[in-house]
Amino acid sequence: MLLQNKWIVITGGSSGIGAAIARQAGARGNRITIVADDGEHLERSAATLRSGGVEVDAVRCDIGNAGDVDSLAAKLLAGTRAPDVLINNAGFGTYRAFEAASLDEIERLLDVNLSGHIRLTKHLSAPMVARKSGAICFMASIAGRIPITPNATYCAAKHGMMGLAEALRFELARFGVEVSAVCPGRVDTRFFDHETFLRRTTGPENRSSIPVDRVAKATIHAIEANRRITFVPRMLGLGTWIFDALPLVSRPLFAHLMKARMERLYADASR
Repeated sequence: MLLQNKWIVITGGSSGIGAAIARQAGARGNRITIVADDGEHLERSAATLRSGGVEVDAVRCDIGNAGDVDSLAAKLLAGTRAPDVLINNAGFGTYRAFEAASLDEIERLLDVNLSGHIRLTKHLSAPMVARKSGAICFMASIAGRIPITPNATYCAAKHGMMGLAEALRFELARFGVEVSAVCPGRVDTRFFDHETFLRRTTGPENRSSIPVDRVAKATIHAIEANRRITFVPRMLGLGTWIFDALPLVSRPLFAHLMKARMERLYADASR
């Protein structure tokens, strides 16, 4: 699907990857609707986009709240035209072991990173099916392909998102609705502002980040090319292939890395 003169809805669109996608896609003449839970920050982001000539609407919605998602969908579908593209991008993570996390935190991680997007996708895919055109993109993360500790619940949500994207790609193809997934590595965003990330001791794997504009550009290309999965950077695709295809080599090395991360986590907690 060529992203020109389309209506694109982006969850988590007020900052990070979502804001970068909004800026790049908006510069191509698309109508953008950004969605986020912080109303004040959302309006500031919308104003910045408008100052750059982007046609943008801003809708406050907590993607982890079912009632908010239903209200968002009702607003988006109230007119005669439905969105052409949905980018399921909103998400957050914590750097805490599963055994140390509260049930409330676990449920919130699942609601924001998976359940809310399933609900919104259900609402917005219906008019796409009826129209026989549309595109849905899931920002799934490399954590949707390989397990990363201490982020078990986040990984579960992102693996679920990948499973949804893979299955929907087959289910919706007959209706002309395209489905893609993007799996970035560590991206330079506010994702890491959570206090559990700020107080950790970082390892060598945490000392470089991917610019948001690079992920945004890759996401737009993935939608236009109807790519099943896009890794950012591309070498992550090779890494996941090795992880799956050569387990006798990859798993012991990966287990060593994950063990080191867990040891650093508990060493930090004991200080």
